[in-house]
Amino acid sequence: MADNKSPWGNAGKGGGKKRPTGTGQSPWGQGTPDRNKPRPGETSPDLENVIQGFKTRAFGNGGGGGRGPRGGRPNGPLQKFGPFGIVIAVGLAAMLLSTVYTVDQQEEGVVLRFGKYARTVGPGLNFKMPTPFETVEKAKTRVVQKTTIGGNDNTSLMLTGDENIVDIDFTVLWRINELKNYIFEVDEPRVALKAVAESAMREIVGRSELENIITTERLNTTIAVRDLMQRTLDEYGAGIEVVEVQLQKADAPDGRVVDAFRDVVDATQEKETLINEATAYQNTVVPKARGEAAQILQDAEAYKGRVTAEAKGEAERFTLVLGEYKAAPRVTRQRMYLETMEDVYQNADKMLLDTEASSGVVPYLPLNELGKKKGAN
Repeated sequence: MADNKSPWGNAGKGGGKKRPTGTGQSPWGQGTPDRNKPRPGETSPDLENVIQGFKTRAFGNGGGGGRGPRGGRPNGPLQKFGPFGIVIAVGLAAMLLSTVYTVDQQEEGVVLRFGKYARTVGPGLNFKMPTPFETVEKAKTRVVQKTTIGGNDNTSLMLTGDENIVDIDFTVLWRINELKNYIFEVDEPRVALKAVAESAMREIVGRSELENIITTERLNTTIAVRDLMQRTLDEYGAGIEVVEVQLQKADAPDGRVVDAFRDVVDATQEKETLINEATAYQNTVVPKARGEAAQILQDAEAYKGRVTAEAKGEAERFTLVLGEYKAAPRVTRQRMYLETMEDVYQNADKMLLDTEASSGVVPYLPLNELGKKKGAN
């Protein structure tokens, strides 16, 4: 028969009070040696100890019920607040953690104090007032972003200045250059950017002719669209910088018009090829002709100088001879006669015969030898 007079309660199946689940025989909650072995339907002892320890530290030794093991008041640090102490502690921890934040290297942050702009912060570790007093909005300001306009929708069909339709697809490369304006000045800046890009492209295309857009003016068209977009966005204060506009496609609408304009493009390219070939031929022939003309002019100048100098020399010589002739006519005539005969017989074969010694004798003339010398000369 069970002993019902035990101070620790009835341990058997008798009619005494049942001991609380998870406690040992001791009224102070000390476990028995076999406590580490959980019974069916009970939690593990380690988890139970952790939960019990947290309750003890937060609410005192009496757990969450309110009183200690000896029936006293709870003595934990949050005993005045009860279960709401946990909520208060978690809220305070969250507020403290919200005062510290980091901004990525490619980002900037805007600090809002009660929803109003306070300051702009750069990359790195930063501090602020706890949430909800101050909040932070971050965005990538050093990254070039891309927006594509056109494709299969009707936004790619535009009317040109010569009343033709052109199918245009283009891409806008942009980045945020003023984060404050990007957040506060324009509602949905990405949508605004796309609308401004489409409007600017339509305006520039409306000023141009179809042939120029699809052939030689593609680069000038993109530059004009970029400048017009930037002016419009600056007027809006959107805080966006347009880096580049890239024209992906600029064709006439599908059909026979495409083939016709392709023929135009081919003809234009052939024209450019012929012009380049003609320019190359010109660059080759013209300098050569100019060089030959310069050479002829130089030869003519040299001939002119030579003939003029010879003429002046002859005239001067004649003047000198005339002076000598006036001084001694007979001598001068004799000298002139001898000089003339010398010039005449200088290259002729000459044979001298003494008329007195050869009188009555037939002279021997080697005509064959004379002919050979003449042929050799």
